[in-house]
Amino acid sequence: MKSLLHSLRLALSDYWHERLLSACSVLGLAAVLAPLMVLLGVQHGIIAAMTERLLNDPRTLEIIPVGSGKYGPEWFSELESLPGVAFVVPQTRSIAATMNLRKPGEQSLSQVVTPLTATGGNDPLLLRWDRPRALWVDEKSGTPMENVPATAESRPAVGVILSESVARKAGAVAGDVLEGRVDRVRAGKRESAGLPVRVLAVLPPEAQGSDMMYVPLELLVATEDYRDGRAVPFLDWGGDSPDFKESSGPADASAGGALFVSRLGRYADHSRNRREYASFRLYAKTLEDVNPLWRFFQSRNIEVYVKAAELETVQTLDRSFTIVFGLIAGAALFGFAASTASSALAGVRRKSRSLGIMRLLGFPRAAMLLFPMSQSVLTGLLGSILAGLLYLGVAFSIDHLFASSLPGGGRICTLPPLYVAAVFGVVLALSALSSLSAAWQATTIEPSEVIRDV
Repeated sequence: MKSLLHSLRLALSDYWHERLLSACSVLGLAAVLAPLMVLLGVQHGIIAAMTERLLNDPRTLEIIPVGSGKYGPEWFSELESLPGVAFVVPQTRSIAATMNLRKPGEQSLSQVVTPLTATGGNDPLLLRWDRPRALWVDEKSGTPMENVPATAESRPAVGVILSESVARKAGAVAGDVLEGRVDRVRAGKRESAGLPVRVLAVLPPEAQGSDMMYVPLELLVATEDYRDGRAVPFLDWGGDSPDFKESSGPADASAGGALFVSRLGRYADHSRNRREYASFRLYAKTLEDVNPLWRFFQSRNIEVYVKAAELETVQTLDRSFTIVFGLIAGAALFGFAASTASSALAGVRRKSRSLGIMRLLGFPRAAMLLFPMSQSVLTGLLGSILAGLLYLGVAFSIDHLFASSLPGGGRICTLPPLYVAAVFGVVLALSALSSLSAAWQATTIEPSEVIRDV
């Protein structure tokens, strides 16, 4: 053991003595390794950011039907019973699912026409962005109608969630009360019905990029019924008699929310149990559930669109990047190994006299083997550290210049600690293996050769 430590000290002293050559070797390794680390960091940063964005976006789990159909209560019961379904809600005809919004007292010219979509209590999109569910509330206080005391005067309003674009066009923020109107033509006459719309929350642009207002299913059904010429009893919208019995008369404000909730319950029960819908919104529980659900719809001859296919595109891009990086890294590491091997071999031949003297002094073969290998490993270690520092500088510059192109200001060039440790490990192992041939030659030097030269 003492001879091994002494051989290591001699190797380090020799390394410092030839510091100019040593520095050239270190710089050469850093020049090869730093670009590889930057390339790997860019690959990992971009792919990780794209993958994380897709996985955190509930729309990746959304299954969107193409076209329209006729889906009754049995169909939705079957969907809700499927193990991979996290959320499903019916949708009416899109042509009927619109509403005009404007601030109270403003002219009709300033109104905003927004599409409507149904939502529910466990809507993944609203849960992802920590937004409340859409529900029926008191116009002034925003209290849910079922919580309004029977003795309190109240006026029902619909509590909605707006997309950022609709809120911006309407000049509305959370807490505002807007006037919502639904227009129709019946018997050659233009008619209009309205109700207060209370903005419970606004979704950020990355959650919903287009105009949309998320509403309770009952309002979506009410707008379709009204445009089809039928009356909507729980909102007191006039028209032809609905195809179910409504025994209550006009709403009495002094009855608080009790009467409204009762009338709403009968309307909702009819909507759930006897109605056919043109479409639906559906979210899978996990990414692994998307393909089984897609196959389920294909077996029913229902065309659907899944955004999860974008994740497969990212994964394909990742595989392509990995292949390209592997080829480049393989070529670079082969060149590094060849350079290290030739440098170590040249060093052994250049120092053969000194190594022979070491053999003459009684150093064992293991100590002779350690001498050139320790110098190669030291070059690998110093070159890796320098390459790491260069990588940090370049990565900081890349992130500073281009990180704004990623949502949330994410990092474009980043390497996890495990990747950095793997790079260092590969370089050190390759340094040791590349110098093995030269180290073996050092063990074969005979002391007699040194005696002849004396």
